[in-house]
Amino acid sequence: MRERHTFLFVLIFSLLAIAVAILIPGRQEHQPEMLPWAVTAHDDGTSTVFGLRLGLSTLGEAEQLFKSEAELTLFRPEQGRMAAEAYFDAVTLSGLAAKLVLEADLSDTELQAMFARGLRIANMGKGSKVTLHPDDITRIRATPIASLTYLPRTHLDEKLVQARFGVPGQKVQEPGGDVVHWLYPERGLDVAISAEGKEVLQYVAPRDFTRLMAPLLQQSK
Repeated sequence: MRERHTFLFVLIFSLLAIAVAILIPGRQEHQPEMLPWAVTAHDDGTSTVFGLRLGLSTLGEAEQLFKSEAELTLFRPEQGRMAAEAYFDAVTLSGLAAKLVLEADLSDTELQAMFARGLRIANMGKGSKVTLHPDDITRIRATPIASLTYLPRTHLDEKLVQARFGVPGQKVQEPGGDVVHWLYPERGLDVAISAEGKEVLQYVAPRDFTRLMAPLLQQSK
């Protein structure tokens, strides 16, 4: 009888150990190429960051890479152009937790058509969020990524940013606030640093950097 109890105890303990191993994910492997400062610029004017080649990789490929389904919406701001976005609420890349927002590379005409087909419109603080038609969701997943916004959960101060990214090509301060944009045109990168808020890193293909920064530079005049 005692041997039977011992056997049952060992069996139960083994099953519990297996269950814990399944439910608790292992430590994520350190991948240097998945760090926010690992940006590779290519001769064709595109760039690679977080394993995605901006201007070529699609939103669907991003979902596969991050092993997460994004929330796909169309955002219409009070001012400026609309954007079809893929939102990842929580990803961990090479040990660093962050939120990601990826914008689809779509023309104004395509965005207007998607807005017209929208199933529902929700008014936000500075614009409207549109629930997309299923056909448009499929279309967006097959569309290349125009920009990637990285919202780190950890604080990145100026000293760390300069140590990791180097001296910026230009610094631009937003009017009426404490946000300073550190611009790296050769990487297609804008690092927005605020003493009071979280840092925001926005990546585009270097060939698109001038178009991306035009509104910011116009505001600073």
